[in-house]
Amino acid sequence: MAGRAGRAGRAGRAGRAGRAGRAGRAGRAYSEGEDAALDSALLTHREGISPFWDGSHDLTPTSRADFERLRALAPIPREVVIDHRLFYKFVTSDAGGGTIGQVHCDLVSGPDPLVKLTEPADTFFRDQLLHVQSYADLREDRFDEIIVQTEDILSFFAAILKIDLTYSEWIAELLEAVVRLCGYTEFPLKFIFDVPRPSQLSARVVPMIETPGHGAWPSGHGTESFAVAAVLCGLLHRWEAGDGTFRLLDVAVGGNHGATMLLRTAMRIADNRVVAGVHYPYDGVAGAALGLAIGEAIVNYASAQAATLAYELLAPPAQNYELSEVVLKNQLQTTSRNFVRGPRDPLIIGLWDHAKDEMPSEK
Repeated sequence: MAGRAGRAGRAGRAGRAGRAGRAGRAGRAYSEGEDAALDSALLTHREGISPFWDGSHDLTPTSRADFERLRALAPIPREVVIDHRLFYKFVTSDAGGGTIGQVHCDLVSGPDPLVKLTEPADTFFRDQLLHVQSYADLREDRFDEIIVQTEDILSFFAAILKIDLTYSEWIAELLEAVVRLCGYTEFPLKFIFDVPRPSQLSARVVPMIETPGHGAWPSGHGTESFAVAAVLCGLLHRWEAGDGTFRLLDVAVGGNHGATMLLRTAMRIADNRVVAGVHYPYDGVAGAALGLAIGEAIVNYASAQAATLAYELLAPPAQNYELSEVVLKNQLQTTSRNFVRGPRDPLIIGLWDHAKDEMPSEK
């Protein structure tokens, strides 16, 4: 799964989402020399077979629905169209002078945000350095994971469900769009909060990878991983109208099945960023809140549910909070938010339905 470097990340984090495979889909499988030869051959071929043409038309293009037009697009225009339909539905804002960040979603009704994050005090993150120190003991064991996940998280999810993203065109398209959407929302929040990285608080952290230049909170890898886990879980369980509001934690926690593995993969990817020395454990908790809200909103919207869940991250009651299923259950306060009445975007519905058709069934 080594293809399409950078294709999925052009709307934010170029290249991080896109190393999921599908090599060669972006164009013809010819070298430059073969391309030139084909162009020349087609020129002489036309001259050899074409009769006199008076310029009149002899073909009538068929009218195409939204999704069929999307299917016909080349990779980059296709991404731009999908992103245009998704990105502007989610708006990030500063609601508290750099201490409260919100994400509003135009898909749901009412004035309340889809996500509300309140930044802990500076002392909280300083106290979390003790965890960063202890997590560093795992660097040798998780070295390969951390290096690969710097650029590619999708392969880890695909391996669980035995999905070959080279051939699962619409699953890959949907997941990459989700990752790009997460980047569109997470980076403004990081900018608002501007939480220093662990290595900015202590020279003894010495991260094992390059420290990103943007703020630590919320975790971008955590946001993207939880959003991807939610969307894949919705696809895996063939979520559809009448199934009720989808929530990843309700489906995954306590079960020994694919959904549980997806949740644990998201948690491990977020934890690995702490092991690497570029995040605090609580960064992953905030990333989970943001990612779950985004991923579940997409699942619930595309599967024709009446509502989705809005998330608010409660203030941590202790300095030693780490990412765990128990913390997610206890710290993420949710409220139901109804979707705006009216027809739903056929392009997003089509993308969801085609991805669902490609998803293997869970036994």
